[in-house]
Amino acid sequence: MSFLTKYLMIINEATEMVNPNLSIKFAVGISLFANALLSLGTERHFKYYNDVWSGRQCSHALLFAQLIVEDVCHGLHGFVVPIRDPETLTPYPNIDVGDLGEKAGLNGIDNGYIMFYNYRIPRENLLNRIGDINSDGEYETSYRDPQRLLGAALESLSAGRVALIQESCNSLIKSVVIAVRYAAQRLQFSDDNGIELPIIEYQTHQWRIFPFVAASYIMKCYVRELSDIYIECVAKSRSGEMDMKQTSQMVSGVHSLVCCTKALVTWTSQRAIQECREACGGHGYHKAAGFGDMRNNHDPRVTFEGDNNVLLQQTSNWLLRIFSDSDIDFSVYPNTNLNFMANYKQVLARKFQNDDFTINLDNFIMHTYKWLICWLAKATKEKMEKLKAFEMDRFKIRNLCQVYKARSLSLVFSEYNIINHFQEKLLSCDSDLKPVLIKVWKLYSLWSIYNHLSLLYQGGYSNSSNLSEYVSEGIIHLCEELKPEMVALVDSISPPDFVLNSVLGYSDGKGNFVGGEGKAT
Repeated sequence: MSFLTKYLMIINEATEMVNPNLSIKFAVGISLFANALLSLGTERHFKYYNDVWSGRQCSHALLFAQLIVEDVCHGLHGFVVPIRDPETLTPYPNIDVGDLGEKAGLNGIDNGYIMFYNYRIPRENLLNRIGDINSDGEYETSYRDPQRLLGAALESLSAGRVALIQESCNSLIKSVVIAVRYAAQRLQFSDDNGIELPIIEYQTHQWRIFPFVAASYIMKCYVRELSDIYIECVAKSRSGEMDMKQTSQMVSGVHSLVCCTKALVTWTSQRAIQECREACGGHGYHKAAGFGDMRNNHDPRVTFEGDNNVLLQQTSNWLLRIFSDSDIDFSVYPNTNLNFMANYKQVLARKFQNDDFTINLDNFIMHTYKWLICWLAKATKEKMEKLKAFEMDRFKIRNLCQVYKARSLSLVFSEYNIINHFQEKLLSCDSDLKPVLIKVWKLYSLWSIYNHLSLLYQGGYSNSSNLSEYVSEGIIHLCEELKPEMVALVDSISPPDFVLNSVLGYSDGKGNFVGGEGKAT
């Protein structure tokens, strides 16, 4: 099962790089439907699984709804619902279906609506791996906790979010490849000797583009690991090798990782595409440059499979539960590296010192993130405790703690995981590659910390301007150091020219590729 899931993810990722419209059609119409049948259904549903891979696919719908038996709600369950006659494709009586029209992009698949009016389906159409209705009309399940039942239903559907993260990383890579190759060729303005310089020589251009190159390396490396962690989690949860409590904790941990990573990566890619487009000037706005289609096709990723801001609430709720649990076993949560939260008072006691940056930059980066996570968790919890004094309900309290607190906590946690993972990978890195990849890691880390300076000052991590100056100067210095390596860095991760599909970013620097017609002028 895990092999099949990984196989489908790889197929989807490769397809998306070439044709996003074909990819989304395959992912939703085949992969998602088929995976849900295998994950949530039983032998009686295999006939639908076989039909997915051959023939027309608009006769049945995969529906999630609350299952109510004798006025008792048993939570979210999946159903295979026949909606059209397979011969005539006419909708069945008591069903209305329709198309919602074109979107801003990604129109390879239609978005529509469906409405049911007292529509009845056979009992056997219930996807019954987690719960079933017996012949006497009674509900049966091995899950007693509705929340665990919901988690079991949703664990397989997180595959869609993981796929979005993979796709977004590839869009990030494609955008920086185009922008860097263009910057290395495009001449603009003259030096004192009257010689025009490539725009990659200018500090402002490096500052705009190079951190996104670093992000592409750091994020791509982490997402590969996260994909394997997710697949392993699903396999373990299905195997029954862990008890219910451990399984529930593991699933919730991986779910939280996927939620915050999806938000961070899709937003980073969105920013990168736009910045790279602008960095290519008017040429970047030409359709043949590739940025316009890439931007429109990427944009829905920040909202579908869960709006990013909502997903961040999932992660912050989980983090706050961990922070409040004095008996937590961190070993249950894979790849979260949160052991330091158990000693948050000691972490918060160590503030920024000038020598931290100049003597051991690696330690400064990691401690800064640990400090910020602990401070945000503590500040968010304290705000919640204060609101409880006003006898507000749980919903209102959480709602009033999102902006500047819980939301930031989730994003900082996601960055920390990515940064920590890449640092660990550097330990086993090839010695020839290690020096440049260390610079890549430092650039992304400092660039990310720079975005949180206001929080660090607000929390009292430093009361000196040196923190801001050191971080900003460090970013500029690393950009200058990485400039000679930058074209080689993007060449190393670039897809083939026919996949990149941009006249500004072809590998020969001239807009030509074998079998292609585009020429940059």
